[in-house]
Amino acid sequence: MSENSSDREWEAEVWLSRMWDKENEIESYEQRKTDIISQLSGIGKYDSEFVPAQTGENSVETKNIEYSLLNEKIENLISEISVENVRTLEVLSKLKDAKMRNMLYDRYINRMAWSKIGDKYHYAQRQPYNYRQKCLCAIRPLIPDEWIKEVCYGK
Repeated sequence: MSENSSDREWEAEVWLSRMWDKENEIESYEQRKTDIISQLSGIGKYDSEFVPAQTGENSVETKNIEYSLLNEKIENLISEISVENVRTLEVLSKLKDAKMRNMLYDRYINRMAWSKIGDKYHYAQRQPYNYRQKCLCAIRPLIPDEWIKEVCYGK
């Protein structure tokens, strides 16, 4: 495999996985929301009317505001991910090989691990990783260079 080929595979991988950080961000916000709910239910056991925070404000109100802001952030991220999923689907739909297309869909839209994809397709342990390389080589020419430059090189 040439260096150029591996660079192109890397570009395809980075472009296809560009929304994973957003998914992780959503998970972090969801965890914080769970913590807030837990804290609010605990507060109610002691003083449902008023619990002073360090600022002297009602901490229940502060937690409700934070919860609301987290919901807004999550909604915005979900919208952004949806827009990018449409772009990814547009590229995947150009791939003629149905198995490759489905594997890439599972990996980059459903965010499945390669090991889980291997299980789904009844492959031996290393086989999905070998297929990964073939998939990335096949998909890279279908991703517009300007999209690659934008994501991979910040241009």
